[in-house]
Amino acid sequence: MIRKIENNLNYKFKDKELLSSALSHSSIKSKAIPFERLEFLGDRILAIVAAEYIFKQFEGDEGVMAKMHAAFVCADSCSKIASKLEIDKVIKTAGKHLMKNEKVLCDAMEAVLGAIFIDGGFEKSKEVILRLWRNIFENYNELEQEPKTKLQELCQAKTGQIPIYSLISITGPDHNPEFIVSVSVLGKAAQAAGRSRKVAETAAARLLLSKIIFK
Repeated sequence: MIRKIENNLNYKFKDKELLSSALSHSSIKSKAIPFERLEFLGDRILAIVAAEYIFKQFEGDEGVMAKMHAAFVCADSCSKIASKLEIDKVIKTAGKHLMKNEKVLCDAMEAVLGAIFIDGGFEKSKEVILRLWRNIFENYNELEQEPKTKLQELCQAKTGQIPIYSLISITGPDHNPEFIVSVSVLGKAAQAAGRSRKVAETAAARLLLSKIIFK
């Protein structure tokens, strides 16, 4: 387990126990404190590295920078990178259904970053983050961020209308449901699915936004 994640990270731990703690989720009560401490630290390290990158690489006011920062450090970005590293295959949790959970994977990714900071220091943490987040940094597209907010702002500016979201259905087992949601405004509609209502609404808003802008 340890060697596989080290290889995926391209980082070798001097203290293997740090990585072991980062991969033992707080749902395992006996492991909660070390995991949560590493998660707390990793969250702050990621925030600092992302903020410095934005400051150096992009122009814009504080509001623009804040939106970019939120996109870079959000649960979706962290969980996707965790999955790419195959953390979802090795993390220890109180139940197997938690191993694919977005929040769990996000927390684990932050815990791993915290472990790297303790083991190798800030510069090594920065190096790992910039490598892992490279595609997210380089492929940032403002249109893809906060689609629900952008859709509402666009529609209100045009006609004063606001998008209407409707839950179509919920299928699947309780631990892994699929939500199907529709959104309509300006005479157009879109439908999308997601593992939570929020995710489904975001996907539907993004789809409808593209229809309105690129029609």
